[in-house]
Amino acid sequence: MRKLWIFIFFFSFVSIEAQAPPDASLSAQELLARLDREMDFGKGLVKGTYVLIRRNGTSETWKINRFFNGEDALLLFDRKGRGLESKLLTKDEGENVFFFNVLSAKLFRKTDDEKYEALMGTGFFYVDLSGYSYQANYNPLVNADLEIGGEVYYRISLKPILPYFYKKLVLLVGKKDLKPYRVDFHDRDGILFKTLNLKYGPVKVKETSGKVEEIQKASRLEMLDLNTGSITVWEIQEVDKSVNPDASLFAVDNLSR
Repeated sequence: MRKLWIFIFFFSFVSIEAQAPPDASLSAQELLARLDREMDFGKGLVKGTYVLIRRNGTSETWKINRFFNGEDALLLFDRKGRGLESKLLTKDEGENVFFFNVLSAKLFRKTDDEKYEALMGTGFFYVDLSGYSYQANYNPLVNADLEIGGEVYYRISLKPILPYFYKKLVLLVGKKDLKPYRVDFHDRDGILFKTLNLKYGPVKVKETSGKVEEIQKASRLEMLDLNTGSITVWEIQEVDKSVNPDASLFAVDNLSR
């Protein structure tokens, strides 16, 4: 049943070339900027869950806390019954990536192609969670529109400025609400191998003033890995902008502490 569900999911969202000419009312850069904005929750602390659902139905769940100061981010992965398992530190907007395995007390620096390895066996690669800017790392081009289930989307091809593992990304942005809904990832051979779906919902945000409000945001990020059949879900539940992370929190030497 799960295999059938994954097949239906993939088939319904596979990238299809449309024949209609693209609407040039918005530039490719403007559309790509909307993806960066949805992925950015600003400085402070983001709380949520990170769940890996395998093809055979088994799953693993972590509580995830992400501290961000504007350029550097620290992600802490905590599993019930085991405590803190790993730390992911990204510096200079994803230029430098470090992973610390708490259980083995080993520190790894991820460079170039190593950033395109799966994080803890999930569908997200290190680079996907590095907080890097899509605008700064990809050249966008608006292609023909794409219609799915009666909804029409801008279809934007993203070519990496420095090609490593991703040969091309394809971004879908709704023409009605101008929200990014999907990113297709193609490997170095140009083959579609995973898809990120952005789902919107309320997120509780605490401002620096202490005021708390709910905003509509891309609060659920679902990465479908077509090679393994797994789905990884990062669900964002709360943002606390009143948290001002100390600089020492983003020091590589402090990861082992």
